[in-house]
Amino acid sequence: MHTRLMLAGALLAGLITSVPSFAHPGHDPVDFATQLSHAFQSAAKRIKPSVVRIGTGQAVPQRPMHRRSMSPYIEGTGSGLIISEAGHIVTNFHVVANADIVMVTLHDGRRFEAEAVGLDREADLAVIRIDATELVPAVFAGDHDAAVGQWVLAVGSPFGLSHSYSAGIISATGRSNLGLSRFEHMIQTDAAINPGNSGGPLIDLHGRVIGLNAAIKTMTGNGAGVGFAIPVDMVRRVTDSLVKGGRPERGFFGVTLGNRDPAIREQLGADAPLCFVRSVVDGLPADHAGIQPGDIIVAIADRRVRNLAEVQHAIAVLPPDTPCRVTIERDNRSHELSVTP
Repeated sequence: MHTRLMLAGALLAGLITSVPSFAHPGHDPVDFATQLSHAFQSAAKRIKPSVVRIGTGQAVPQRPMHRRSMSPYIEGTGSGLIISEAGHIVTNFHVVANADIVMVTLHDGRRFEAEAVGLDREADLAVIRIDATELVPAVFAGDHDAAVGQWVLAVGSPFGLSHSYSAGIISATGRSNLGLSRFEHMIQTDAAINPGNSGGPLIDLHGRVIGLNAAIKTMTGNGAGVGFAIPVDMVRRVTDSLVKGGRPERGFFGVTLGNRDPAIREQLGADAPLCFVRSVVDGLPADHAGIQPGDIIVAIADRRVRNLAEVQHAIAVLPPDTPCRVTIERDNRSHELSVTP
């Protein structure tokens, strides 16, 4: 064990010594590390007033003295994010879905009972609201600002420990087939995420929200370096519709989709589009736009898409009744069409 610690220390020393070549040649590596530490501190300070702890309770039947009654009890802990001065808070659907009572604790210790505004099971998102003043809404990053290798902080209430922060990087983007929700295009991070972090933000070093922590991949029940967050474009789209109308609104083309043989990617390259149109429903947006079975989906709203999961996500975050440009490949030729979802 002692030898392993020494080797780890030697490796770390080598990494620190090499840092200035990537930053500012000639600068003290400790100064560089201190600057990075200050960036983490600044980001944590900015997001803190916007993060809340959520406690949920469920009414259970009891029979004291042969008389049936309902007694609520607090059974779960999660996190949430303030998104408006009017008291709207976004969290995960699975945090509040079965709750009879939802209690919100602010960063300053104030506690409020929340009311449900809207739920979206398919995106695993929910909006609740509290009647409170002096609230600080979070600031969202741009829709496509998340990048592999980027430093991030995961914030929330793991195991009920309010306003806990963990640091890491974005390990991957666009993760799908996880069984978490219908529209999966997850950000993967190695920042520690544990039970109770769900609904808390994943932020960049500017304190801006780039995702909402949703799940961990584990065999023990605790975080194991693989956590997932719902990307900010989905969070923004769903919360806007829930706040306005109480129900989710999503872009819709009216098609069934599939992925081409993965061997095509080996022939054409890693960025080759794989998603194709299996069928088109008469009279729906794709049909009106001229999309046909067999078309390969290349880009949606000028954003390149590579596979079925990316296409589903790109369609879902489109605002309804707003025309968007869709690039397709048909008979080895590129075509641009206008679709109004």
